[in-house]
Amino acid sequence: MKNILLLVPRLNIGGAESYVASVAAELQKRGFGVFVASGGGMLADRLRLQGIPQFFLPIRFSTALSAWLLARIVKKHQIDLLHANSAAAGITGVLLKRQYLPALPVIYTAHGVFGHNEKEKLLNECDRILCVSEFVRQDAARKGYAVEKLMTLYNGIDTEKFRPGRSDAAAVRARYGIPADAFAVAIISRIKNLRDKGHADILQIFEQDAAAKNWHLLIIGKGKSLWKIKQRLKKNDLAKRVHCAGHIVDVENYLDAVDAVVLPSQFETFGLVLAEAMAMGKPAVAYAVGGTPEVIKDGVTGYLVERGDTTALAQKLERLAVDQKKCAAMGENGRQWVESRFPCDKMMEELIGIYGQLTAETDGALAKGEKR
Repeated sequence: MKNILLLVPRLNIGGAESYVASVAAELQKRGFGVFVASGGGMLADRLRLQGIPQFFLPIRFSTALSAWLLARIVKKHQIDLLHANSAAAGITGVLLKRQYLPALPVIYTAHGVFGHNEKEKLLNECDRILCVSEFVRQDAARKGYAVEKLMTLYNGIDTEKFRPGRSDAAAVRARYGIPADAFAVAIISRIKNLRDKGHADILQIFEQDAAAKNWHLLIIGKGKSLWKIKQRLKKNDLAKRVHCAGHIVDVENYLDAVDAVVLPSQFETFGLVLAEAMAMGKPAVAYAVGGTPEVIKDGVTGYLVERGDTTALAQKLERLAVDQKKCAAMGENGRQWVESRFPCDKMMEELIGIYGQLTAETDGALAKGEKR
């Protein structure tokens, strides 16, 4: 089996980070040699406990220095392929190819849109660019990236891990004082500010909408603007109904404890947490932006709302709150939808096929005497 190195700037909560942790574990189960390089984080510690070697790289500080350090790691551990996640990681991989190891295959998974600046044009030198949604692929093609290198590969969901009916659900509700019969929703994301992921919009509903006066909200995630949320809760006397859970690793237990998930992002390239919520049998409600229409079947597995329309957002949540049968049916539809469209095994089969194609090409080039 081949040795694969997964590269990501950090390994805390987030779509790219969860993807790397999931892929690393799946590759390990399938007998691959798996290594991860990052700036560290809680998920890195968890992978280390699973026996997956971790290397520290200061990618956010310097891609050039990281490429030099990476060359030493690749040579020492006989890495056959580098799989980069995030633009900075992809650029690091390209610099590694340019300066040290030209024959090393480099794959870049684009978890968001890219091509915003001159430096990101380097990503065109990756051997493959995997896009987490068709929206991302089409955006990259419009910007001039090599169409033959662009592929849509949806994130796979571990439907065994994300399976409803966990024993922790009642304990989670009890921990935050959420009554068993109360309608509860969760928003899960990094809290960089209150606008981007829609924290301000959902808080506005809890502050102003009469229908929401008995609802509960779980805010999962942390970030530099978490203090603003806590300040707002105190100001509006919401601390008993809006609960800040912080950084959570076992997010599946928290998803099982709520009735629905909301993600009113201003922009979302895929919305991994939406698919995870549906795998847990929970309807998802989000703004129809970016790749979210590829994840949610509107009116079937949840609801899509026009961006910024908090009135419609509140109305969709109210429908779920007052009609428990509808809420449960949408959740069941979501579970079936994820099992058919986003199964982890399907993603891994396609990903391993790409690995195999590229490493076979490299092995052939090396057999002809080309330098690695």
